[in-house]
Amino acid sequence: MDNTDAVHVWHRAGNPTPDDRLSLYAQALISECSIGAYRTLNDAQEDRAILALFRVDQPRATLASLHQVPPLALSGYHQLLHELAREGFGPGSGFHAERRMGHV
Repeated sequence: MDNTDAVHVWHRAGNPTPDDRLSLYAQALISECSIGAYRTLNDAQEDRAILALFRVDQPRATLASLHQVPPLALSGYHQLLHELAREGFGPGSGFHAERRMGHV
């Protein structure tokens, strides 16, 4: 799945965010992990996916700073992942950081 595919999925889900902004979120997520067939994420993987999306708006964010953000403030990022999941897509083949560290 590429940026354009993700933007189409988000629009089909009714997401009103403009294409250029959705494209930034798609690029950020794809840079962290590939988007493919849906699979359940563990907590660490979900954190990495949310962090990738959050960095579009907060480029210097870290996992530690992400954990300090109120859950409601992160709901839009969670929604982006849920919209992909409803269409059968999501972070699907591992996270690049995990691969670099030798974890799958």
